[in-house]
Amino acid sequence: MYKKNLSEIFIKSGYTQDDYPWGFHYEPDTTPANNIFYVLGCSWWFRSFFPRVFMNNYKDYMLINRSVAGMTNSLIVDTLQNDIALLRTTKKNIVFLICFSEVGRSIHDLACANPKSFESMHDYFGSILKEQYKKVYKLTQEHKNFITTSFISNNFNSNKSLVDFCGKADLSKPNDVYSVYGNGMIEFCKDRSDMFNFNFNSDLQKSLDLKKFLLSLEHIDESLHPNHYKPYELFLENVFKNL
Repeated sequence: MYKKNLSEIFIKSGYTQDDYPWGFHYEPDTTPANNIFYVLGCSWWFRSFFPRVFMNNYKDYMLINRSVAGMTNSLIVDTLQNDIALLRTTKKNIVFLICFSEVGRSIHDLACANPKSFESMHDYFGSILKEQYKKVYKLTQEHKNFITTSFISNNFNSNKSLVDFCGKADLSKPNDVYSVYGNGMIEFCKDRSDMFNFNFNSDLQKSLDLKKFLLSLEHIDESLHPNHYKPYELFLENVFKNL
């Protein structure tokens, strides 16, 4: 690939200053892959920036990227459960990177905790996230792993999230926020207020505050996704330092 980090060669659009696309001037490399790097997350990992950075900087790993745009956390757990048996049959070293997305993208998330024990949707969602983390950790604990979130709060360990590497922001990151308004879950819960007796005005404001924070970040675009190679380079450096 390239001898430099991609962020040193390509501008945000993915082209060089001379308008050459990624891959145009790459240098062939014959480094064999001796390890496996398994990634599971949402569209923050599905887009081209992450796999390109990984291919460029970690040539001794074969990348298995099972991320899907719009991935739900329940589906992350289910996919990992389905894949783990096959992965364990290999004698190769496996590193797991699991990055949870926002809670509430699937109705299956709601089965992880009792909503009647909470007065806040975000507190409820935070409890769900902790239960989902426990399942993922149990599945990957025999291997090197790095479990975190993409952009919501991480309330289950001290690992940094990808959003922590997305540059400067004009706003402070809100704490204990587990969903960005837009997936329809607030409306779903409001229509069932006998079961979900939350302070929805406060919950909605916290979600909107997280959205505003994301949009204020240097390397986040209007679609709420990273738009440069640099966040992924910095994040992966942090991952490998903490395996």
